[in-house]
This record gives sequence, structure tokens and C-alpha cells, in this order.
Amino acid sequence: MAETCKSCQDSLVLALDPEESGDEGETVPDDLLLPCGCHFHWQCLLDQSASITSSLTCPSCSRYLPSNSAAAGGSSSSSAAQQQQPTPEILTHYTNEGGVQPDLDIYPTLAEEAYLAAHPEARPARAFHTLAAEGEIQGMVELLTDLDSPAGDDDNDDADREEDGPALSATQILTWRDPLNGGRSALHVALEAQQEEAVWLLLWLGSGARGEDFPEAVVQVAQAMGLPRRGEGLAAGEDVRFVRDERGRTAGDVCLELGSPWTRLVEGGLFN
Repeated sequence: MAETCKSCQDSLVLALDPEESGDEGETVPDDLLLPCGCHFHWQCLLDQSASITSSLTCPSCSRYLPSNSAAAGGSSSSSAAQQQQPTPEILTHYTNEGGVQPDLDIYPTLAEEAYLAAHPEARPARAFHTLAAEGEIQGMVELLTDLDSPAGDDDNDDADREEDGPALSATQILTWRDPLNGGRSALHVALEAQQEEAVWLLLWLGSGARGEDFPEAVVQVAQAMGLPRRGEGLAAGEDVRFVRDERGRTAGDVCLELGSPWTRLVEGGLFN
């Protein structure tokens, strides 16, 4: 007898959109096998992210899932002991349209889904960090522009906003620290990915750096795109240059870690 999803009891396949596949009724595999032997659809498991990350057990058979001892030694309630605990690893075997992914650690995905379910207002900020890491300048600008645009008259949009809680503004997203990524800001992320254009964009939009600190080519592009300049004298918490991650690093510290050519930004006084 073929295995079925432990959550919805349906076959472990995903029906494709006929308009995209050109073949009505075509399906592809969607089989996520947990270490305990239970099978789930990808989305069915993600829908239970909060309970899984809290209990670290299978929602069907209640077996302990991590392959490491992340929670086994968690009897101590001290914060120091909790900080020393390793991140859980839940190694799965996933088969989908793209093939087979053995030993896929599903825990980071579950942790992200659980966090975003509790903090839906952080979704745009997480998306912004992804764009910064990929150097998608146009996407970054469009996301910030959408956030600063006046709310429309759509009642459904208003209802969604109320359900998601207060939305982050563009200014808040520029300095937002990702709790799932070591408290990094978008500037930390862009620097570590060495996305130079994204770095200059973030400094232009979110810092009080002097205009003369920017290369002429950067200034010309920013002005051509109509991007606003932040004024000088911003408070440390509002200036992207001085946001610290969980390790206490500012963007300037990351530049020094990366070495040349990034150290020149610090030596030139851009992060003072």
C-alpha cells in the first residue's frame, strides 16, 4: 500500500497547474520523509512548524526528531545553558519535482516558518534581506517603495494588515535585525555576500554619511532613480552603519573582517 501524508492522508504527490504544465492531471512527487519514518507533504509539515520547533517531535507519532543532542541536554533552565545548546538538526529525505534531497536539514525552514507565523510583519524584512544578499537592487527599491506608499482602499488589504499586526516602515526595515540570522541587518548581509551595489544603496538610503563619501557613479545612479538621501545627524539606532549584530559587529567591523577592498571604506572614514 502506497504511503500517504500523515497530516492530510492524501497521496504524496503535488498536482501541477494545467496552464503551466500543459497536461491536465499531471502530478510530481512531494514526499518529505522524517527520521521517525512518517511521510508528509512539504507544506503540510510546514503548517505545523510552531508545534514541531517547540516540542522537536513528530506531529504524528510524537517521536523525537533531531539527530543531534540539541534538546536532550536541555534540563537546565539557565539562560547560559540554553545559549550553549547546539541548533537542532532534523535530517529528512525529500523527493520532489527536482529529484531527491537526502539528509536535508528541515529545522531551519521550520524555525523560519514558526517565527514568521508569530511575527508576520517581519516577512517583508526577511524578503528584503534575501534581495540584499542577492544584490537585487531594483527589487530592494521596489519593496521599500511599496512599504512607503499610502494604503489603498481595498478592504481585504486592510483586513490583512490588521491580522498581520503593525507593518514595518521602510526606515525600520533598513535597520531591522534578523533574529534568525544572528541579528544581522541588511547591510551586514550585503557586505558578507560582497554585493557592492546593494551596500552602496543601503548606505545611501539609510545612513547619514556625507555626500562626498559616495563615488560619483553611485550618486549619479541614485539620483537617476530618484532615491531619497537621509540627512546627517541620525541617531545611532537609525543609521545603518552603526547597527550591531548579535556578535556586536557593526558594518565597519564586517568590512575589516572581509579585508581588501572593503577595508578602504573604513579607512576612508565612511563608517565614522
